[in-house]
Amino acid sequence: MKKKINIIGILVLILGLASCTSEPSLQSYYVDHQDNKNFMVLDVPASLIVGDNSQLPAKDQEVLKSVKKAVVLALPLNGENEEFYKEERVTIEQILENEKYNLLMRMGSSKSGVRISYLGDEDSIDEIVIYGNDEEKGFAVARVLGDDMNIGAILKLAKSIGNGDVNVNVNSLEPLMDMLGEKNDSLEMKINKQRQVKNRYSLK
Repeated sequence: MKKKINIIGILVLILGLASCTSEPSLQSYYVDHQDNKNFMVLDVPASLIVGDNSQLPAKDQEVLKSVKKAVVLALPLNGENEEFYKEERVTIEQILENEKYNLLMRMGSSKSGVRISYLGDEDSIDEIVIYGNDEEKGFAVARVLGDDMNIGAILKLAKSIGNGDVNVNVNSLEPLMDMLGEKNDSLEMKINKQRQVKNRYSLK
């Protein structure tokens, strides 16, 4: 009788482990779809995105060093893949609803929006997930990989990039900008405009 109970217990354990490993993850989704013609994959080391930022405070430079690369998987709408887009969007959003992806921020609406999640502890994380969706353009999900990244410091750095304080190599983002219907020069103009506004106020 004891043997039967042990066997049942082992079977339950095996089934439990199998169900855990069969849960779709973002990493497995990337692997399964990277060769699909509907998707575009962009694997960019941080060194190619960020230029010379020796003018930044030492603390901000350390934050930059903690980011290793960004891996982007994008599904642009082209007029022929709308149903496929809808199916894949549901799949991606179901994956990101998993409790291991800690929701940090959500902006926009169901039609056009961005959500930022992370894996691990706030003070020492190895992956930040940025998911953006637009019903007219498609969706993109980026895995920002690094070592012991601090989410607060990363968000502060993101704000600095938006303000034009960080030197960004716009050309490295060309494929993604093409997918989003943005021109490189338009993105560069936005960053330069922020710098000009900041400089104008700093001179007063």
